Amino acid sequence: MTEAGGFSQAQIALNVSQSTISTQMADLEARLGLKLCRRGRAGFALTEDGKAVYDAARELFSSCETFAEKVNARRGEITGELRFAIADALIRHPTFRIDAVIRELRHRLPAVRLNMMALDPLEIERLVLDQKLHAGIHTFPNHAPGLRYVTLFEERQTLYCGEHHPLFERDGPPEIAEIEQFNYAARTYYGGMLRPGVFRPERIVAHSSNMEGIVALILSGEIIGHLPDHFAEPWVKSGQLRPIRPDDLSYHSQFECIYPVGARISRAVAVFEEIVVALAA
Repeated sequence: MTEAGGFSQAQIALNVSQSTISTQMADLEARLGLKLCRRGRAGFALTEDGKAVYDAARELFSSCETFAEKVNARRGEITGELRFAIADALIRHPTFRIDAVIRELRHRLPAVRLNMMALDPLEIERLVLDQKLHAGIHTFPNHAPGLRYVTLFEERQTLYCGEHHPLFERDGPPEIAEIEQFNYAARTYYGGMLRPGVFRPERIVAHSSNMEGIVALILSGEIIGHLPDHFAEPWVKSGQLRPIRPDDLSYHSQFECIYPVGARISRAVAVFEEIVVALAA
């Protein structure tokens, strides 16, 4: 409930009824002899006892995972779960192949369960700081304390329009001041762009946290936006997208892999870092 933000949200995550969660919580409080949470019009909140029990439970689960890893290590086997997040739209990247990362992980860590998800960079940083993820790969221009950042590769972002947009059939490059007047699709993080100052759109009419959303908005012909070149390539080849002044309005974003500072580094995480750095070289 703490991670979900309340009983109502937890019933979706756990796929059980709210009454079942309430009964289980009441049973737990009765067994422990402690009041763990408060619910009401003000919302859900842990009591001080609840916070202490929650922290102790997290330590217990971590200790169980460590115990299993140490026992299996005696047999020369790396086990457990490797939880990491990546940026979306990496599958077609020409120099950093996430499928190659996964293939190498499976070869070297056959007994380790992989839990991979695609998230925005701010969510990745939060989950790695909370040690709910072991690592994350994305663009992180604002480095946060408590995280270790390892440089991987760069990615060029180019401004595109769709085939039904007024700029698509324009002969010659339009003026930047004119381009900035068109509707623009922005990222939901870092102020809408991965590097501010390159382009200053005046009409941000849509936001998306992933490249699939941005490309759908651009393909509508109503909105322009930045996309990774490798991701936009299929639509450019099919004649559905066109770059706009790529020499002036493109920029490069730096990708990094992050890890929590001070956390115990398991053998699986160490192997993951080794693989990721080698394949990004």
